[in-house]
Amino acid sequence: LLHHDISTGNIIIFQGCGYLIDWDLAKARNILKPCQATRTGTWQFMSVHLVEDASATHTFKDDLESSFWVLLWTVVMFSKSSFSIKE
Repeated sequence: LLHHDISTGNIIIFQGCGYLIDWDLAKARNILKPCQATRTGTWQFMSVHLVEDASATHTFKDDLESSFWVLLWTVVMFSKSSFSIKE
């Protein structure tokens, strides 16, 4: 299955394990035609390929790239910064 909407809002942590939730946009990998008339997903975490080409077919690589963007966003948002503003 391809999830089609991997984002920070669709991942939960429960007892130390991460779970991908909200599978309502998911479809089988062997279905090549679009199930939706428009693009789906959280655009901030969509693959560059899908953002640039509205008619592109969603593949496993797109979900994998979305996972990378979620990981990068999470690391940046929750890392302590050495930058400080002095008044």
